[in-house]
Amino acid sequence: MTVPKKKTTIQLQFDPCFDQSKLAELAPHLPATYGVMNEMAPFRNGRWPTKIHCMTHGKIIQGRKRGAGHGYTFPGENGIWINPTMSVPGHWLVLVHENFHHAWPDATEEEINCKLVPEVYKRVFGTKLDPEWARSQGLGSPVPGVGDRSFCR
Repeated sequence: MTVPKKKTTIQLQFDPCFDQSKLAELAPHLPATYGVMNEMAPFRNGRWPTKIHCMTHGKIIQGRKRGAGHGYTFPGENGIWINPTMSVPGHWLVLVHENFHHAWPDATEEEINCKLVPEVYKRVFGTKLDPEWARSQGLGSPVPGVGDRSFCR
């Protein structure tokens, strides 16, 4: 794994409903991740949401009807909601995706899922993000044409 030279420290507050072993596996990747996000969106001045909340079961089901159910956020607020049942890679992918809604509130799902998140992934993990694998982990729609969710090829 390669990481950018510039790393960033950020204090995230995850709700207690997240699996602590998954968070422990996720944590080592976060400094490099935020370092890359800061380079890509320097106008954020390192200001990213710090409160990570668990989506309720109802919100997950509601989101799945639109081809989603993995996470959501409201730009301008200090919070991101993530489905706590996802894998560690799913948490990482959705965390980056939702943060980018704060950086570019007008960006489409396709722009975020097919261009921005893969760029962060490549720079943090040193390999190209496979769209099929990313979909299996919760990034975007699992099938084309479901709601307004993007489907990267």
